[in-house]
Amino acid sequence: MDLLIRTLESMPLWLLGASFFVIFWLAALSGRWLRARSQPDDSKDPGLIVSASLGLLALLLGFTVSMAVARYDGRRTATVDEANAIGTFLYRTDLMPADLRSATLDELDRYLTARITVGAQGESADAVAAAREQTGKAAARMWSHMMEVGPRVPDTAVRILLVQSANQMFDAASSRDAALANRLPGTLVVLLILFPIASLVLIGYVSDRSVGAHFMASTELILLLTLVLLLIADLNRPRSGTILTPMGPLLDVEKQLHETRLSRPRQ
Repeated sequence: MDLLIRTLESMPLWLLGASFFVIFWLAALSGRWLRARSQPDDSKDPGLIVSASLGLLALLLGFTVSMAVARYDGRRTATVDEANAIGTFLYRTDLMPADLRSATLDELDRYLTARITVGAQGESADAVAAAREQTGKAAARMWSHMMEVGPRVPDTAVRILLVQSANQMFDAASSRDAALANRLPGTLVVLLILFPIASLVLIGYVSDRSVGAHFMASTELILLLTLVLLLIADLNRPRSGTILTPMGPLLDVEKQLHETRLSRPRQ
């Protein structure tokens, strides 16, 4: 199952959509083939079974879309929270002596660059792992720097504020990493593929033997199913696709940091 999930996540969306469309059509055709091979009792109307199957499919898709949207909102909120935490730390560096502040801003710039990289590495497991390793090293350097310059800040209250801000910044980073890793359960993803296939086999079985009789209706249903699954897949990819997790708040903080460093000459 893990291999299937990794393959689905790494496959381009256009190829994933084309694959779903072909698989679903083959499922509908296989249902018609099974009907042609058997001798069903046409006096009994199977419409109730088809309606129940489509109702369950609609319920599953609606539930899954809701889960995917909730995860997307969680990632967006986590990004805003991390940007706010870094921005707060940036503001509080104004309380430091000029020479210490300049070195701290340098470390903060490297740390922020690593944090932005975490959300822009695509869905490759190796690239994501490398980005997280990089940000871990940047966080360790940032904390070591704070432990080094902290005792040299003359005001005890300022030292406490800076350490608190650094801790909040690291906590926000952990929350965002967890939000980026929060995908739909693998079992649910597999069910999202198998359930439409089973439903289309049933629809093909109970429909007329002639493919052309329901060609337009079947094509429209399969197209709609494909589009809904593509929407779910897109929402489930925080680092790629067309519905990316917004990085605007972090980029705004990065711009603010660069402007601050340029506006204040080094001591």
